[in-house]
Amino acid sequence: MSYTPHNQPIRAPPVHSDYELIDGDPYFFKVLRYFRSSDYLNWGILTATPPILMKLWEHYEPHQGKGRKPIPMSGMTLRAATSIGFFGGFFLAYIKTARRFLGWEENSTEVSKDRFEMKKLLSEGIPPYFEHLSSLDDRTKDVSNRNSQYSVAMLFLLPWFNLSYHPYHQVDLKKYYEVRPGEEDWKFDLKPLDEIYGKYNLRKPTVN
Repeated sequence: MSYTPHNQPIRAPPVHSDYELIDGDPYFFKVLRYFRSSDYLNWGILTATPPILMKLWEHYEPHQGKGRKPIPMSGMTLRAATSIGFFGGFFLAYIKTARRFLGWEENSTEVSKDRFEMKKLLSEGIPPYFEHLSSLDDRTKDVSNRNSQYSVAMLFLLPWFNLSYHPYHQVDLKKYYEVRPGEEDWKFDLKPLDEIYGKYNLRKPTVN
């Protein structure tokens, strides 16, 4: 079901943030691409920490009793501990990156990278949120966004990611038509938004 000019969803304004809002509901794989080196480092450390701690615990507090010889950890135990660290590290990296998209943490590197990518897509006449690749109708896109927006705040309790292409990202695309210091050398010739979205018969993204 498609929305009409007289039947539009009511949406709340973006949550206030200390840094620039990049995307209010970033696509799952875009978040992965924006992981920083420090995120991968923390992910690796957290992956290795549980099995190392278990070995140290067995060494200093053998489960057979104090003063007894520590026994080797079983492969299943080590795999389970490593898996816990792996997924915990992934969630931490994802949360930190998603918070940068929302402007809840320092994100100057991500802002520059996003502006380059979005300008490139707009210069190629491609909808920057790839709505033309979605088979969902307007209402289903709306519902999908409402389910995933700000889900990062509860990710450790309920892993939920944005895996749909929709226009609800709380961003005014007009900001990409501005030329900020340092962007002069990119030399992108951006196509008008009306032309891009008219080409694919799509409704332009809403700011909220």
